[in-house]
Amino acid sequence: MKRFGIITTCFLLFFNCKTDEIKEASPETLQIQESVLLQKELFDLPGIAFGMIVNDTVVYANGHGVRALGTQEPMTSKSLFHMASVSKPFVATAIVQLVEQGKIDLDGKLTAYLPYFIMADKRYKDITIKHMLTHTSGIPDTDDYEWDKPQFDDGAAERYARSHKTSKLDFMPGTVYRYSNPAFDILCDVIAKTSGMSFESYMERNIFEPIGMKNSSFFRPEKGNPLATTPHIIGDSLQRIVSEIYPYNRRHAGSSTLHSNVEDMLLWARVYLNKGTIDGRTIFSKDSYELLTTIHTPDSLRKVALSWSLGMLNGSKIYQHSGGDTGYRTFFGFMPEKKSAVVVMANSDNFWSTDSATGILKNAVFNDSVQPKAPIHLKLKDYMLTEGMEKVKEIYFAEKEKSPQSYVFGGGSLDDLGYWLLNREYHIQAMEVFNFNMELEPDDAGWVDSVADGYRAMDSTDLAIEWYKKALKMKPDQGFSKRKLDELLNKGQ
Repeated sequence: MKRFGIITTCFLLFFNCKTDEIKEASPETLQIQESVLLQKELFDLPGIAFGMIVNDTVVYANGHGVRALGTQEPMTSKSLFHMASVSKPFVATAIVQLVEQGKIDLDGKLTAYLPYFIMADKRYKDITIKHMLTHTSGIPDTDDYEWDKPQFDDGAAERYARSHKTSKLDFMPGTVYRYSNPAFDILCDVIAKTSGMSFESYMERNIFEPIGMKNSSFFRPEKGNPLATTPHIIGDSLQRIVSEIYPYNRRHAGSSTLHSNVEDMLLWARVYLNKGTIDGRTIFSKDSYELLTTIHTPDSLRKVALSWSLGMLNGSKIYQHSGGDTGYRTFFGFMPEKKSAVVVMANSDNFWSTDSATGILKNAVFNDSVQPKAPIHLKLKDYMLTEGMEKVKEIYFAEKEKSPQSYVFGGGSLDDLGYWLLNREYHIQAMEVFNFNMELEPDDAGWVDSVADGYRAMDSTDLAIEWYKKALKMKPDQGFSKRKLDELLNKGQ
């Protein structure tokens, strides 16, 4: 493990002490911090915040880096992040609260709560609330969250629920698992209509306030909020830059717009580790906890409870959810058998939040020594435009020879670098990367297809056709190559 020297740090304990008591850093804490700082370095992150509970005790809660590039405002355990899809378990929790109150039936039809919800597919009448919470509703996912055209008013949730009149289901409700962000956005309107208040107000009064999550909200933090962070993306020069777009829109609140920090999320962890209670306050019953964590999906390969995905770490269950939107990556997971939990947040794209969080958690809980890695193209990007392909190859092979390795190698990473370049119209450099990828893995038809995409971007149609045909000769069932070849062959007809 890479060493950063002796780091003096302290953090507030949330268990078995008052909030103003401080505990000095232990060797275990320093080890976690070294891992977190290494992740920040490997993934080239402006800022990262990390929190962990092990055996019912907070062992780490801190932030590192800056809230926004170009400033000296430090990241802390109080810094607020857009949590993206980590929002969804909060929606599920609100739903089971309303089930406890007799206001919602999980097996009840969506149209019983929102009679104005209509789709261009008669099967929509069979959608239940449980289908929506388990990604088995058949409601198709969306690619456009209209972050550039945000809606801020209380009517946004209902308008979104009413906006599906021309949509058709992907499958019969309850028969297939397929991730659906819109299902959780529509559930915001269900919560509003059954509770008599806006979705955001319900969450404030019934979840955040009783838990003590003082800084959490489904509203976007106001500009100038000293705790707010700024999203970052990969810019045209392949360097991290502040995103012009902030991922917020009230029509997508349920799937995406939770804002929280490490300290609040560790309180959330305590609720789940204690099966619905915290400091003598009941947020939901033990029966509801069982309902929330019971697998409901028909697909044996996808173990999904009410919003939670079930995974395994060294033979122990972990209920988890990751999140990713423009400029942010997050993860939250808890292990009931180990009384442990982890949360990580980064104010940037291209961070493997799940691998990083669960890797460090495994080290802390099971004394594993495996260090989470990053994809190699995150290091190579810093050399491609400034020093060229030969330097990129030198760095690639030098990193690959190291033991232990800090990066994940393989064609997929190089392919990502190539498309970053291609999408920014660095065509020659992209082709250099694609060809290097083919040198390393000449039998992979996917990389041949990438070369074809490069020629197509440069309007070299004949060469693009030739290379798509090469890809299909290697792998006749490679559908994306066939589709693009047909597009070129039929162009102009």
